Amino acid sequence: MSLVRFVHAGSLCLGSPIVGLADSPEWLRRIAASAVRQSVIQLFDAAVAAGCQFVYVAGRLTEHSEDLRVAALWLAGQQERLRAAGVQLVLAGADAAEAVSAAGVSALVVPAGQCLQVRSELPGVRLSVTFPDRIAAGSLCVGADSSPKSPGVVYFQSPADSGPVQPLSAAESGGNGCLVCEVDLQRQSISERSCAVEVLRFVRERLTCPDGTTPPQLLQLLNAASRSLAGSRGTTVVEWEIDGRLTAAGHGGALLCEVELLRELRAGVCAGHAGAWPARIRFSDRSELSLESGMEVLCRELADTVQRRYLRRQAVQSACCPLQGLPLGAGSEVPETLRVLWPAA
Repeated sequence: MSLVRFVHAGSLCLGSPIVGLADSPEWLRRIAASAVRQSVIQLFDAAVAAGCQFVYVAGRLTEHSEDLRVAALWLAGQQERLRAAGVQLVLAGADAAEAVSAAGVSALVVPAGQCLQVRSELPGVRLSVTFPDRIAAGSLCVGADSSPKSPGVVYFQSPADSGPVQPLSAAESGGNGCLVCEVDLQRQSISERSCAVEVLRFVRERLTCPDGTTPPQLLQLLNAASRSLAGSRGTTVVEWEIDGRLTAAGHGGALLCEVELLRELRAGVCAGHAGAWPARIRFSDRSELSLESGMEVLCRELADTVQRRYLRRQAVQSACCPLQGLPLGAGSEVPETLRVLWPAA
């Protein structure tokens, strides 16, 4: 056979929780609780469905050593789906040898500094571990055997870790933890394509608004953009950054508070849907807000300031002597306003 197909995966992160969803609804927290293990199950299912010969895990199985034994026992149980389809498991992470010895995981271990040798043998391939010769370290590549007596042999070496299979937070957004690779043993070439197996996808999106966008229009834009991010399965957790010149009438700008805007957007999300959940909304440093009827708003705020200052001064005076002068609203606000504006002038 001249073609070898395999799945290349990064860190499995078994035993690690997903963070950053503290204020999310119950249905999303339930999904997050099992997302890491479910993504590994989908990884194995993808390898079987693609007709792969082996699964190559380049990263660590767990983030913390105390989680390794429990994670390795679970992995050994899930490996049955690979074994039944004739798919081999190859572990190249730093904790691979410890996992195999601790829980009896049936896997080929690639120690640090060595590479995987793939040899074509009917009816399949034979995998072994050897020291690299001409392969560039730190890259996903193959190299031919220098001996003409050994046709159909390639050496495979990958980075130490290409990112987690299931991201644990928005800080890991944009990573690619799973690739389906195909090696041509005759041409000594490799092709790869992304394979989405994560249960929760974390993304950071920027929404650029047209000039003069109002708060209701902004909500419509956010809802439309959220629907466009919705996939056929899984949930996308989004951090939005809004960029543009917005317009609000009077006190309508209160809706543009990031907390209020997030609450309004979440109110339109159906529980349990396979769509986009807004985790955070913030405005870029370039965003601007102009208030319609700005003089009306300014006068109202100035009148409130003057009234509070006048009443505080009258309260102090009344403690020493009876109230004197005109009441507020009968002409006394004019000199009081001048006193407020004088320091600014």
